[in-house]
Amino acid sequence: MTQAPEPLLHRLPIQVRPRPGEPTDSYIRRLAHANHLKPSYLHGLLTGSPNWFGQPRLERLAALAGRPSELLERTLADARPPRRQRKPASNPVPSKKIDKKELYRRIRHDAEREALSMRALERRHNVSWRTVRAALDGPEPRPRKPLPRRPTAVDPVQHLVDSMIEAGHRPTEIWAKLMDEHETSISYGVIRRYVQDRASSPRQ
Repeated sequence: MTQAPEPLLHRLPIQVRPRPGEPTDSYIRRLAHANHLKPSYLHGLLTGSPNWFGQPRLERLAALAGRPSELLERTLADARPPRRQRKPASNPVPSKKIDKKELYRRIRHDAEREALSMRALERRHNVSWRTVRAALDGPEPRPRKPLPRRPTAVDPVQHLVDSMIEAGHRPTEIWAKLMDEHETSISYGVIRRYVQDRASSPRQ
């Protein structure tokens, strides 16, 4: 069964010039406002699939905006596909990483049996003087401090998202409202995860 061809897209009546370094979502919002469309509707149309929350396709944006794809790719900040990062050369002989508790035991053993100096212990075990000092001060490594929470895309509009959740809006509605009413583009997947996490976390 052959897939039906996509409908031909016609250029929108009002054209908008892309700004150098502008994010694609920002350009889509400006193009939508100029043509009296909801940004969420135009974004969904540009994905070219029933999944309105996917990545807008550059060739569809070019057709609606009346601009060459090459121009948009050069001008918009995130339109160009990311470069592939070279994988670092693999070490043919991977070094064995010992447990920190075992490392502390070995340092104390060498210090007691061979009476090695701090500098000698650093060189033998390839560690800093702080590690040697900690190993000599106590047998157990200090527990690691909890890492600070990483900021997320929801943080700047968390109060808006929380109020929408309290009002009973679904993730799809929150995604559209942020784009249409608050000029904010956040991945639908990020919003959905935030809503799920908030629903499963205990209330204060």
